[in-house]
Amino acid sequence: MHSYLRAIGFSKIKNNNDQNQLITSAICNSTHRQEIKTGADTTLAQINYEITDQIGITIIGEYSSDDILNIDHIFPYCIGTHTTEQPEIQIEAHSDKEYYSGISDDYNLGITLIYAVQNIVDYVKSNWSNTYYRVPNQVKFAGLSLNGRILYGVHLDYDAFPHEKHPISNNERRELIAKARSGDADAMENLTLDDMDTYSLISKRIKDEDLYTIVETYFMPYGINNEEYSVLGIIKKSTQIVNEISGEMLYNLTVDCNDILIDIVINALDLQGEPKVGRRFKGVIWLQGQIEFL
Repeated sequence: MHSYLRAIGFSKIKNNNDQNQLITSAICNSTHRQEIKTGADTTLAQINYEITDQIGITIIGEYSSDDILNIDHIFPYCIGTHTTEQPEIQIEAHSDKEYYSGISDDYNLGITLIYAVQNIVDYVKSNWSNTYYRVPNQVKFAGLSLNGRILYGVHLDYDAFPHEKHPISNNERRELIAKARSGDADAMENLTLDDMDTYSLISKRIKDEDLYTIVETYFMPYGINNEEYSVLGIIKKSTQIVNEISGEMLYNLTVDCNDILIDIVINALDLQGEPKVGRRFKGVIWLQGQIEFL
């Protein structure tokens, strides 16, 4: 049973029998289907069942020659609404099922992002059809969360520390990271010096202040699952949604993490606090991405 079904409002599904009933209903009432022939007798299918706007369940399977659908796996999804530029997105296939992870180096975050590819059939079509495959560089990020809390927003007033060297801006940091990856020694040195200055400033302030008044946002890998991240971001938009099938209330939050906008869906049962624009969301998310294939 997929644990993140709870995030989109199916907290009462407790076993595989309950999940199978949901899958049957999703197939019968599907809102979108895509197919591509992958062999002489097999056809890869992606079936989407939209529960509310942007949110639903995806079923991946293969139709045999006698038109029987053999389900490979399912996963809940949230479609992101903001396109993010990512340099040279690479796609890695999983050996145990028809599942793919997107991998890209993000200059905003300074780390390599790994996320679940939502539009699987689009990738297979672009990669194996007669059209020329180009490395994609645009993705819409989204996340599902099983545990989150709301924190008040903060205003980072660097003028309060006139004798300290201010950290470089996000735009400057992105440019320096890009240059450093190309082998620019001066860019590497500037990044190292900036990290040292930031560490020095935090070390002084942490003696008298709470960590979350110093650090406004963060984005860090979490646990052993490569696609899970611990995030802290500023809420730019908050929408309350009801899963009409289960009757459970959800929140769809647009969260800004280091200049990356991510749509995060969480069950209201699992969120502590009231989400409002300007406040911050802190939690663990399973990161997904809808990649734009040319």
